[in-house]
Amino acid sequence: MVKDTTYYDILEVQVTATEVELKKAYRKQAIKCHPDKNGNDPAAAAKFQELGEAYGILLNKELRALYDEVGIEGLKNDKLAEQADIDPAEFFKMIFGGDSFEDWIGELSMMTEMSETAEILGEEDETSELNSKVTDLTVTEGTTSSTVASETPYTDMSTEVSKKKKNKMSREQQEKLRQHMEESKLKKEKRIENLTTKLTAKVKQYQDCAGNKEALERFTNNLHTEFEDLKVESFGIQLLHLIGKAYNEHAHATIAASKTFGVSKIFTSVKSKSSRVKGGFLILKTAMDAQVAAQEMMHEQVQLEQLGAELTEEQKYRQMEAERVITGKLLAAAWATTKFEVNGILSKVSRKVLNDKTLSKKERVSRAEALVFIAKMMLNTQRSPEEDEEARIFEEMMAEASAKKSKSSKNNLSEQDYEAMFGKEEQEKEHN
Repeated sequence: MVKDTTYYDILEVQVTATEVELKKAYRKQAIKCHPDKNGNDPAAAAKFQELGEAYGILLNKELRALYDEVGIEGLKNDKLAEQADIDPAEFFKMIFGGDSFEDWIGELSMMTEMSETAEILGEEDETSELNSKVTDLTVTEGTTSSTVASETPYTDMSTEVSKKKKNKMSREQQEKLRQHMEESKLKKEKRIENLTTKLTAKVKQYQDCAGNKEALERFTNNLHTEFEDLKVESFGIQLLHLIGKAYNEHAHATIAASKTFGVSKIFTSVKSKSSRVKGGFLILKTAMDAQVAAQEMMHEQVQLEQLGAELTEEQKYRQMEAERVITGKLLAAAWATTKFEVNGILSKVSRKVLNDKTLSKKERVSRAEALVFIAKMMLNTQRSPEEDEEARIFEEMMAEASAKKSKSSKNNLSEQDYEAMFGKEEQEKEHN
């Protein structure tokens, strides 16, 4: 028997809601109730905060059980309730498709692993954390240096950083980092195996029904229904197109290689490495943009506090607008990280599905043709104007923030800077 249903009512779920149902409900309500979508409602920010509080309590099994027993008032006197804050990495993960895309990309983990590695390294005296999740950057006039505070199986940059930091770490830290790297590696391998199994099953379904018009129509309708549901998720259409593009390119490369005795794979490999470099550069650039914007806002707040006067309506508006821009820039950094991770994972899944040495060349080409069919359905999926309006709140924030330049110009990181920093390491790995 639940004493108080307030938090369930806020999320618009039953008291028996599962964890998956809670996540879906929160994502839906977060888009609907976000202050930026309800500018005329002075209570919008408070409602959004209340939504986060409700979700944080109900997602924690211990807190949920306690809440069901004593209600909101009972929770106020319990120290355990203070732990109900939502992990920013979990929040970003929900924004980018949540659990809905798990069968296609697995569980996003790069940002979580970044924060876990940052905790192990504990570099508070050397770098300032950017939202404790994305990327630590140190910028000095005339030179640009960077520290990616993470170890994740999806980026070689972090491995290099870990090596450089080892001399400054205690033995205990080194052992924790080693264990963390090993656990991350095993999780990644399991994730790739699971996705390979699921994608192979989809490919075989297409192959089995390709010669039967009715069966192919059923298969196509099922995929269409699935993609129609996925596209309305936050960043759902972008993820669908990202997955479709990756699989389409890998599948076409396999087909082309069968006709050119593998020569075309050289060009595909070069293109893939170039995209990887650009993806890494984008992570650093967007993270730096967010950091600079946050520093500018903090500087302005300090100046206003020193004046000691009450904020005017115009100053309040500017402050709110600055917070919106920073949130958008953080989203841009998180999206760049998500794309980098997803492309890395899908590349490995594609190779396993399309380059199975137990299959003949004809069978591998057949798999590639099936994957092209699936990929094109993804790429052809579009939102209606109404669906776009409903799901675009976070996407719009990111786009608007990305278009706004920071006042500081000396902190600009160019792609050439990035290649100079990490190009040598990439080349060394190629020869090893």
